[in-house]
Amino acid sequence: MKPTLLCLVAAGSLALGCASKPACPAHHPGGAAPAGDAGAQVRALELPGTPGAGQPREPRVVAEAHGLKVATIVLRGGAVLPEHHAKSRVTIVALSGAGTLVVGSARHRLDATHAVLLGPGVPHSVEPDAGTDLVLLVHHLGGGASAPEAHH
Repeated sequence: MKPTLLCLVAAGSLALGCASKPACPAHHPGGAAPAGDAGAQVRALELPGTPGAGQPREPRVVAEAHGLKVATIVLRGGAVLPEHHAKSRVTIVALSGAGTLVVGSARHRLDATHAVLLGPGVPHSVEPDAGTDLVLLVHHLGGGASAPEAHH
């Protein structure tokens, strides 16, 4: 997979985000995003690019600090993410591919122009478009976040 970088920039208690390849010129005029630890004001995160070979479902926590957890979930070949819930509020964005987030009988599109916001404890599943790969970026906002493979 060709990785993408996501820059998280802290401004007081507000975390702002930007995505760029290979770095965020708006926040890093020199073109290089500085690395840092959980207490840093700017932290560059490597995100999956186009999925290659691998497990049908591949969740990974890419950052966790100050009540925010950022995870990626790669769903290969139409693999479904079964119903689960998160303890915190989440935003779910498709980095590549497309699919549907299912909450009860409601169906919500996930693609380059649609994201989903969920409250804590909302049961949901994700269905990639038939036979396709879907790469998700999930922001857990607030305390009590659990790993994407274990938020039942």
